[in-house]
Amino acid sequence: MPKPQLVAAIKNEIAQAGPMPFARFMELALYHPELGYYSSAGEKIGWKGDFYTSASVHPIFGELLAKQIAQMAEHIGDAPFTLVEVGAGKGTLCHDILKAIQQEHSALFARLDYVIVEGSPWLKEKQKEWLAPLFPERLSWADDIPKGFKGVVLTNELIDAFPVHRLRVEGEAIQEIHVDWQDEAFVEVLKPPSTPALAAYVQRLDLSFAKPVEIEINLRALDWMVSVGQSLAKGFVLTIDYGYPARELYSIKRPKGTFLCYRKHKTNEKPYEDIGEQDMTAHIDFTSLANKGKSVGLETLGFTDQMHFLMGLGIAQRMEGPGSKMFESEEAKKEFLAMKQLMAPDAMGQTFKVLIQAKGLPADIKLDGLQFKPFFQLD
Repeated sequence: MPKPQLVAAIKNEIAQAGPMPFARFMELALYHPELGYYSSAGEKIGWKGDFYTSASVHPIFGELLAKQIAQMAEHIGDAPFTLVEVGAGKGTLCHDILKAIQQEHSALFARLDYVIVEGSPWLKEKQKEWLAPLFPERLSWADDIPKGFKGVVLTNELIDAFPVHRLRVEGEAIQEIHVDWQDEAFVEVLKPPSTPALAAYVQRLDLSFAKPVEIEINLRALDWMVSVGQSLAKGFVLTIDYGYPARELYSIKRPKGTFLCYRKHKTNEKPYEDIGEQDMTAHIDFTSLANKGKSVGLETLGFTDQMHFLMGLGIAQRMEGPGSKMFESEEAKKEFLAMKQLMAPDAMGQTFKVLIQAKGLPADIKLDGLQFKPFFQLD
């Protein structure tokens, strides 16, 4: 069931200003200050929630990320090192990274400042209750990314939940999906693009389809990348999320785009049914994200998928122990299968992509997570 007060708030805005771009509807559904899906209380991640993240599958994900981050820190130097995680969810990834750095990289841990930027008040309180007592001198929270720091900006499944504009493109014609209220229900109507930036985006990528195709454009992601590039003085940006290069994302093979809702670990394409009670996502255009980063000094070091990224960091070697005991121990079998899930080519292993950018550093830096190349590349 949708949240009645949230439905009323959206209806009221439509009554006052007319049909709203779908991006505005998605913003209210997910991020309304009191009623939005991410703003309000309740489990979102894990088996009690609506979806899984890689960090919730097995601690090895955070442990191998810690290994990659420690290698990044070596390239930055011995100065204070800041690791900024934006959108930390339940705090699982933060916990696993800090624990691994504390155990395996004590010198880095001693000079590490781990900053969580979290927009959800409920999640922030949950993070503080659990993590602050464990890492009191290493961990802090902020409303925005710090300015002028040296270190790493990390996101894991953040950008896919930014509100997206949904367009219908046919030949040179571009229309934007808006949301109206008619006959006691939300309905979709087509109108001209709500901002010239949308037509410019389509033209820049030279998108044209002989048949009508729906696509999603994440303008918020581009603005976010600019803010990251302007805040980072020297270091890396590590983006983990699902998406594709532009030429693969915007394809006649996806006539309805990639927009989906998640509720109780099931997907649907019904954004107007459980408003405020379900997640909404769309795949990322990594080509545009990388190009926008370059405009603010972020050079792309590599683009890969989660399977190849974790292979480069040694997950296969870590799987050997539980793999050799999986027929003797249920615990070992459970651990092995969880690691395998992170690598599965038809699921997390290739669905999730990893984009690594750098600022103020040589372009020929070698990182373990980028040593194995996938079959695809950015445009």
